[in-house]
Amino acid sequence: MSSPPNASDQDYPCHVDLPVQDECCVSPCDPPWRKDEQCIYWYETRYFKVPLRFDNQPTAADLGGRIYIEFRVIYEHKLCLLGKQHGPLLYTQTLLPGEKVTLYHSDRYRRITTETNRFSVQTTFTHFLSLVHEARTSNTMEFLADKLSTEKGSVSGSFGGGLAGALGFPSGSASKQTSVTDHTMLRIGAVAQTFNQSVVQASQMTHAERSVVISNYEETEVANITRRTIQNDNECRAVTYFIRKIMELWALSSKVLEISYRIVAPNLPSEWHSLDDLAWLPAVLQTQVKDAAKNLPKVDEVVVAPRPISLPTDGTVYDPELAHCCSCEPQREAAIQIRLEKQKAEALKACLELQQLELELKRRQMLLDNGELGPFTPSPAPEPL
Repeated sequence: MSSPPNASDQDYPCHVDLPVQDECCVSPCDPPWRKDEQCIYWYETRYFKVPLRFDNQPTAADLGGRIYIEFRVIYEHKLCLLGKQHGPLLYTQTLLPGEKVTLYHSDRYRRITTETNRFSVQTTFTHFLSLVHEARTSNTMEFLADKLSTEKGSVSGSFGGGLAGALGFPSGSASKQTSVTDHTMLRIGAVAQTFNQSVVQASQMTHAERSVVISNYEETEVANITRRTIQNDNECRAVTYFIRKIMELWALSSKVLEISYRIVAPNLPSEWHSLDDLAWLPAVLQTQVKDAAKNLPKVDEVVVAPRPISLPTDGTVYDPELAHCCSCEPQREAAIQIRLEKQKAEALKACLELQQLELELKRRQMLLDNGELGPFTPSPAPEPL
């Protein structure tokens, strides 16, 4: 038993002091929680070659294309979580009064994947995006359907380049790069639109791969099924459950992160330089680099997608709705109302009895305060009406 604050040990002889912990035994306070931005980053690199021109010298074409300026533009695509919302309606179940129903949930990805190839939604989406965007930028979209159809027993992550696909590298080989022949293909608007199309397609593939089947019947050929039993305890009203998928909304933006160049020529180190690093070049080359850089996008230029991207989660939500119309006959509904009124009266009686005990306690305390130490005489109970 512990005493109230600022109380002495003499007033409370049963007081027990808590032991004082040693400072070395007390751990430091936990750091405060920080609001994480919850973003997924994707980096894309494009290369653009510009032939060098020299007065009274052979051109790059005459030299077999061995002398040119190569620009490297790195783009940063960012997906940031905006929040969650209800997704499409999966199933509707109406329960009559007193009815009990078992629903069976089966996930499609559990049917096509193995125990060792189950990934989270974000990992699945990232693998799909790696595969789709590589096919789109390399103009091999016709092979995408064949690649997907041949992976019958594999999950989406198995044909996304493994860990390289999850980190944003091209599937198959991380050294594969994208080269363009026209500077218009380096514009941030064109790059953002291409990546947005890949994100939308990967999102649709994730929706299909993560589809959920809900039914009143248990499928015998499916081993992994989640059973959920729901019951309507209402006596006179039906309850309808609207089962929906929970979706995540992600905002998509693309930014020009970095632009660098190098001079590719025989007996010249092929090191990358920033656009501001021109002092080491001859004046004629500085002019050509500056002229070519005018057609490149600007660093930190950002394009934001007009609409957010939706991704499914691994869960569902049940939204119950009580029927507006009563299904009981008038006599039974009246009997339920009478029973409810009786229960309300009993609850009121219990509340009044508690108030009576509180008043009696206050009366005895007032007698003690006035110095009356005799036995307490209980107040007479009120006569029943």
